[in-house]
Amino acid sequence: MFSRPSSRRKSSQEGVNINLVPMLDALVTLVAFLLFSTAFMAIVVLDTPAPLLAPPEQQIEKLKEKPLQLTAYIQPNQIILSDWSGSREKHVIPSVADPNKPESRYDLERLHRVLVEIKQRHPTEKQLIIKPEGGVAYEAIIGIMDAARFYDPKSDPVPYKKNEQGVDMPEKNLFSEVIFGNIMS
Repeated sequence: MFSRPSSRRKSSQEGVNINLVPMLDALVTLVAFLLFSTAFMAIVVLDTPAPLLAPPEQQIEKLKEKPLQLTAYIQPNQIILSDWSGSREKHVIPSVADPNKPESRYDLERLHRVLVEIKQRHPTEKQLIIKPEGGVAYEAIIGIMDAARFYDPKSDPVPYKKNEQGVDMPEKNLFSEVIFGNIMS
C-alpha cells in the first residue's frame, strides 16, 4: 500500500521577519555623529622622508664635507645642544622656574636664539637630532620641536635665499628635519 506522506511536509512554516528599522536608525545616527565629530579633530603630520641614495659621485662629495650633526639632549632640567662637526660646540640651556606651577619649564626662547645663531654659522644645515630622556613630557618635546623648526619673523633676522627663478625669498625653515636619535630607549 501507499505510505502516508510525512507530516513535516504538510506543516506550514512561518517565516521570521526581522525589523531592520531600529538597526538602520542607529547606524545612520552613528555615521552622522562620526562625521560631525571629525570636524573638531586637528590632525598634524610631520613628514619624515626616507633617505634616498645619491649617485656615487655625489656621495663622495658629501663624505668630504663634515655634517653638523646638531644634537639636542633633552633632560628633565636642561637642554644640551652639541655638534660633532669638528668645532665641538656645546650650549647648555637650563630650565626656568615657573612661578605659577611647581615644576620648571624649558626656556624655549633662549633655545630658539641659540639655534638661530648656529643656523647663521651653518646656513645649509637642515637636521636637528633630538634625544629626550625618559622623564621628559610629550608637550615639552613638541614645544622644542616647534622652537627648532621655523624662524620667528617678528624677532629673528630672517635670511634670504635664491629660488629657482633667481629671486631672493625669505627663508622660513630653521632646522626643518627633526630626527629622534634614541627612539628605541
